[in-house]
Amino acid sequence: MQIQYELTEDDYTRFNLNHIKRSKTSKRMLILQRTIGPIMFLGASFVLATWLQETGWWWYGTYGVASILWFLYYPKYFERHVRKQTRRLIGERGNEGMIGPHTMNLDEDGLRDVNEFGETRASWAGIKEVVEEDDYVYLYNSSVSAHILPKRGLDMEEVRRWLPTR
Repeated sequence: MQIQYELTEDDYTRFNLNHIKRSKTSKRMLILQRTIGPIMFLGASFVLATWLQETGWWWYGTYGVASILWFLYYPKYFERHVRKQTRRLIGERGNEGMIGPHTMNLDEDGLRDVNEFGETRASWAGIKEVVEEDDYVYLYNSSVSAHILPKRGLDMEEVRRWLPTR
């Protein structure tokens, strides 16, 4: 089966965001970063109140509000950061073939992804996991990278017949 599709910067960004939501390590890191800020803010309020020998309610109130804001808005900040980093990484030299038209051939041996800069082959044994989301199919070849297959305009019933089941 031959599939023609185009990958965009947004496709890679959505893959990275989806991967972070699915990865146990990434989830732990996000929770840690989300909670370490409030702990530091509250610790700073305690230190300042003690050091300045003033009533702590002002410091606790100010840093308490900052802690709540950090906890509530950190996920949005983190998402913006991932989007920005993805744009930067795609723009680096050596990533020319990531964005643009691709042709993926699926057969009984595996897949072959071709673009104007080269080709990538993977046997079905090399595909560790197949993740199907609303708009994408991710064919993971390692714990951190995957072939991204957007569902735009695809006959997914036909595609599913060729994908390995695990």
